[in-house]
Amino acid sequence: MFGRVALLLAFSASAAAQLSPWTPYDVTLERQREVTAGAHGSVDHLVPADRGQIDLGDCAVAYAAEPSFAPSEGWCLTGGKDGYHLKFWKDAAPQQNKHSEATKTVVLVDKQLADLVQEIWINALLDTHYPRAYAGGLDGTTYYFQVRSQDLDLRGQTWSPSADRPPAWLVSAASEVMGYARSQGSDPEKLRTALAKCKERLFSYYRKRSSGGA
Repeated sequence: MFGRVALLLAFSASAAAQLSPWTPYDVTLERQREVTAGAHGSVDHLVPADRGQIDLGDCAVAYAAEPSFAPSEGWCLTGGKDGYHLKFWKDAAPQQNKHSEATKTVVLVDKQLADLVQEIWINALLDTHYPRAYAGGLDGTTYYFQVRSQDLDLRGQTWSPSADRPPAWLVSAASEVMGYARSQGSDPEKLRTALAKCKERLFSYYRKRSSGGA
């Protein structure tokens, strides 16, 4: 498993290196770029989130949305003897590792759906790296993603993604999972379709990017 993960990381680094010629970091240039919409829109990956920023427990897969001026919310996917469980929570403070019990919903999830979520999260998080241009702000929402399964312990984040790129696709997929939890799992086929679309779109993007076509 370790060898396969190392190979994936090496491949990801190699693919990223093919995008454009490498140049040393120029703080003056990058600070000029950080105030433009283009700098924000050019970020096509998650950026690292350490344990001090968020720790969503021992969830196999997790997601949290933390708006600037509204309650946080998120979900946690765990596995057990009786299958996978999806817990939705609201009004939490993930940066303090606290979850409110005021709003909590737990629904069962079949293995196919759980596998789709894990595939998407794992591959997106393996692409996590620091951007050259800062893409944060005071207003907006920070979205957190976490995986703790298959011998992996990964976490990343994105801030208010707007461009038609992987971070926005991930937030959309996570929102679909959130909707599924809120509806008590009323329409698994709708969620399955949305996740399959996100997976195909994401994987296709990575393939094109690795060949210089994205």
